[in-house]
Amino acid sequence: MKLMVRNLARTTTEVTLRAMFESLGTVQSCTLIIDKESGRSKGFGYVEMPKQGDAKAAMKTLNGREVDGSNIRVKKAKTKPESVEASDQKATSPQKDPLHGVTLETVVTRLVEKYGWDELGSRIAIKCFIKDPSISSSLKFLRKTPWARKKVETLYLDTKWQVNKIWPLSRGG
Repeated sequence: MKLMVRNLARTTTEVTLRAMFESLGTVQSCTLIIDKESGRSKGFGYVEMPKQGDAKAAMKTLNGREVDGSNIRVKKAKTKPESVEASDQKATSPQKDPLHGVTLETVVTRLVEKYGWDELGSRIAIKCFIKDPSISSSLKFLRKTPWARKKVETLYLDTKWQVNKIWPLSRGG
């Protein structure tokens, strides 16, 4: 069972994390998430324990425990959907995505040209549209933030475009 450990002190090491869990059972893997730029801990990590009973005992015992000055939180990690299943769904239902063939860069560029940064920032209040906006900073943020990307794509789909005057809605049109 894979567990997520949150609220770790930035000084907590992977060795410390592993030792805590090994005292309660076998640890298959232990990963402390590190910030690429600073090289420091991001304050969370994952521990995988092969025996479900050990993992449940670890959750119960360690959740809320103080470690290096922080009260950690331990819970079962959410699993991501299998990528094979996602590709199978796409193969069986092509053309259901109304944005098929339209890049995120195209979406943002068209919205900026239609509304301008000020209006776009008031419609979708995200920092990359309000403070020192640019296409590149917006794309970087939207690619990492699914909820914001969904709002932008929804606005794009809800916007009434004058087709063929400026651009076709898709590459094929």
